[in-house]
Amino acid sequence: MCGIAGVASPGLPWSVIWPIVRRMTDALVHRGPDDGGFSVSDSVGIGMRRLSIIDVDGGKQPVSNEDGFVQVVFNGEIYNYLELRSDLQKRGHVFRTSSDTEVIAHLYEEKGTDAFSDLRGMFAIAVWDRRARRLVLVRDRIGKKPLFYARRGSTLLFGSEMKAILAADPTLAEPDADALAPYLQLGFVPEPRTMFREIRKLPAAHWLAYRYEANEVVVEPYWRLSVGEEETPSRRSAEVVEELDSLLAESVRMRLISDVPLGIFLSGGLDSSTIVAYAHKAGLRPIKTFTIGFDRPAWDESRDAEVVARHFRTDHHVLTLREQDLERRLAETVLTLVRHFDEPFGDPSALPTYYVSKLAREHVTVILSGDGGDELFAGYSLYRGIRFAEHYRRMPRSLGRPHFPDLFEYIAHWLPPGGRYRALRVARVLRDSELPFEARYFVKGSPCRPDLFSQLLTRDAAIQLARPELSILADDVRAVLRSDLPEMSKASYLGFRLALVEDMLVKVDRMSMAHGLEVRSPFLDHRLVEFAMRLPSSMKLRGWQTKAILRDTVRRYLPKATMRKQKQGFAVPLREWLRTGLYEMAGDFLEAEGGRLPAELFNRATVRRLLADHRRGEADHSSIIWLLLNYAAWRDSYCGAGHPPATFPHVGTPPATVLDDRMARAPVQ
Repeated sequence: MCGIAGVASPGLPWSVIWPIVRRMTDALVHRGPDDGGFSVSDSVGIGMRRLSIIDVDGGKQPVSNEDGFVQVVFNGEIYNYLELRSDLQKRGHVFRTSSDTEVIAHLYEEKGTDAFSDLRGMFAIAVWDRRARRLVLVRDRIGKKPLFYARRGSTLLFGSEMKAILAADPTLAEPDADALAPYLQLGFVPEPRTMFREIRKLPAAHWLAYRYEANEVVVEPYWRLSVGEEETPSRRSAEVVEELDSLLAESVRMRLISDVPLGIFLSGGLDSSTIVAYAHKAGLRPIKTFTIGFDRPAWDESRDAEVVARHFRTDHHVLTLREQDLERRLAETVLTLVRHFDEPFGDPSALPTYYVSKLAREHVTVILSGDGGDELFAGYSLYRGIRFAEHYRRMPRSLGRPHFPDLFEYIAHWLPPGGRYRALRVARVLRDSELPFEARYFVKGSPCRPDLFSQLLTRDAAIQLARPELSILADDVRAVLRSDLPEMSKASYLGFRLALVEDMLVKVDRMSMAHGLEVRSPFLDHRLVEFAMRLPSSMKLRGWQTKAILRDTVRRYLPKATMRKQKQGFAVPLREWLRTGLYEMAGDFLEAEGGRLPAELFNRATVRRLLADHRRGEADHSSIIWLLLNYAAWRDSYCGAGHPPATFPHVGTPPATVLDDRMARAPVQ
């Protein structure tokens, strides 16, 4: 696990490239605090910062093949590298190390870009192919490991985080106003965009080839996730259970390979408890487990985690976050998070993820998590809502179905407060059930619905940035939305492709790597993902029971109390914090004259009204205020007047111009 970065610019001399690559990798030292390495040849420089996990002493990077014409830097883990290594040795390849990185070099030498389909793991890789005169970047199928790139003329820059690219060329810190609308709607900027105009994300399951002497960039997918269920399931439930059991056991076992201490995140929910169970089954003793607790009972899962820890006799560690202590340093922590994400990111559960990662890193270097279980096995209440809407819409309109919401709203007027709330909620659910799927998924669930969007922005900005919802999404997502697939299949794919890949995995990667901690996710082995996505929805949502087939599979291993536990989100009391610990920060960044929100984009009167209503308790605007606060803090840190891109204290502020005029004018040879 590490951070990688590099530059390719025809005609640029070694003496210029070397310090650029060094600055880029220095910006990633938090991802790889153990070691660093560089290689510069033919106007191409690649480098890395290493967190040593496999072959601690011998796995230094860059790594090359026998003749040195293939050079590799790599962030991640290849779980089937021993199998690949054995096969390559039989075909005559000679290895100098025991690392998984060297396997990539030899495999690429033999297969070119077809090699990536053989890799089983999480990875972001850069390959400098001297014979073909091309730089190849690739990202794992699920998108566990990030990779960004930018082009300036005939120059290509890449890095595991955008701060590496900005360390090379701070002038790339130019905001992209067109990315604001999707950010406000989704809470993140969907790939391939970023909030910087000229920096792009390499999409998951894609490779990029840059033939730098021809100034040609090609981006291609090497894996696509099939969408849709088995139309006529031929397997009995018992057969599916046994296959799922085998896949889970193999996936966890592969991810226990490590030459450094390893542990497991344990919330006490079904997914993380499943990982503990299979690690125990694989013979890991003792298992180190880590849990975040809160002094507010409504948010605390530490007792549920202790049930599982006692059952498997783990070496259990609990960090209790006290609200009063958190509130005192909330503003400082928010700015720290912004610097790690490099762009606005609207998921507030990044806060507890940051702290549990800090706790785990004090004891281990590698951690396993239960990420992906909800998306693969229909674990969210959203799926129950889809099932309800399907049943509700089958009811004949002749029975007065269109008037049911009005009826419940009328009844609500005659009920006490508690009953009134429940009746109005039923009315809202019934009304929403009549909406098209896209509206329910993207509009009703959005922190910034269309009416608020138009009020929040200035008139000119609202006109300029307004666009149909689907146009902001990648081609594969739009294709699924416009298909005639069942709504459950659509929701399953969107949950995986957007909520998981572009929200949860981004959050986990940045917050864990902020502390030099590697997170492995057994549910996200691509073979397990392919298997789960093909299962009929009736096996995942049985009646109103979520994760049915997963429950059938793990019931034999887990305590009964864990099987009965209701799902609890990894959340924080954001509504209250914006009235207490984040009160002053929100006012300073969003409300005060000269605040950090650009006046040409945002309607200050609307922003002030949202803050005032929220503070008085007249409404809960916490989601949109959090998005605005993160955006304002990002603008201030990265794009404000006199503010160079945010850096970490040990890196230092980059010079105003690192890519000098020679790079801009370098001739194409």
